[in-house]
Amino acid sequence: MVDPTLAVPNPDESPCRYGLILVGDAGPGWLDHVVAADDCGFWGLGVGDSQAIYPDVYVRLTQAAMVTTQLRLGPWVTNPLTRHPGVTAGAIASVDDVSGGRAFLGVGSGDSAAATIGERPATAAELADYVDTVDRLQRDGAASWRGRSVTHTPARRRVPIYLAASGPRAIRLAGRIADGVVIATGLTPEIVADARRELAVGASDAGRDPADIDVWWLALVNIAPDEDTALAELKGSLATFANMAVKAPALRARLDPGVADAMDELRRRYSSMHHARFRGSPNAELSDELGLTDYLRGRFALCGTPGTFAAEVRRAQAAGARNLWFSLRVPDKGRVLSMWRDEVRGLLAGA
Repeated sequence: MVDPTLAVPNPDESPCRYGLILVGDAGPGWLDHVVAADDCGFWGLGVGDSQAIYPDVYVRLTQAAMVTTQLRLGPWVTNPLTRHPGVTAGAIASVDDVSGGRAFLGVGSGDSAAATIGERPATAAELADYVDTVDRLQRDGAASWRGRSVTHTPARRRVPIYLAASGPRAIRLAGRIADGVVIATGLTPEIVADARRELAVGASDAGRDPADIDVWWLALVNIAPDEDTALAELKGSLATFANMAVKAPALRARLDPGVADAMDELRRRYSSMHHARFRGSPNAELSDELGLTDYLRGRFALCGTPGTFAAEVRRAQAAGARNLWFSLRVPDKGRVLSMWRDEVRGLLAGA
């Protein structure tokens, strides 16, 4: 199902790309950030889909399409539990139409979206069925979902499908079925190498070349005038990443026992209703309280002054995480975007 326009035949020689996730914030301010992101040259923009926490994802994607000209746009991420595949196929086709062919579809197992309706995340098998069903509806206008026939008007342009992957099973699944993947397991050399191996296994199982998969790495980011501010503003989101990181048993088994126990406790106390919120979230206290801040920052985050931030980006890319999808979950997004545009982007030119 790979879209040939997304193939990356020589990924280690291609220019590094950067994507952005924007969640939270009231409408007018959020749209200002979207316009700034378009001006900053980001490859794509992901919009959160969590019905109890954020404004509706497809309303926001439509708004974003109407004020941008370059950004690829898509949910980051939708899921099989709250969005029927027929509804998703129609919604993303509408976004593609209004944006002039700039849509992508980000799909994941469901985290806060599932938890706030009392559901567990989707399994790998359910994810695979969901992706296949949406893709068939785009291509052929007919598919089967949970034993029932689904019909839809075929899409004028097939929208590429990206998987969010925070564990080995999801990474292998992306290798088998997805046009692209955003890997959220971390940015250290060992973790990046492990993820690349899992992706290659999945691709091999399906007879695919891993170079045909558009591979990205998720990073929690902040840029500030001083190091302390940059880290302090990320602590709630460090807890969000930790909550995701221990869900895959294979990943938990690789942690030092003390870190694993602290991660388990963080997950037990994590509030889904404050998922990825940066103002007044009780989750923000957890990383310090459990002694996890330094570990989580080193594994998942890129943050600091412009010079420090650029150096951390280069280290992640040297470790193999070349294309970086920035999760921007801090109070002053405008500051980060302007510092990226005016200072950091020049430091990374040619990367």
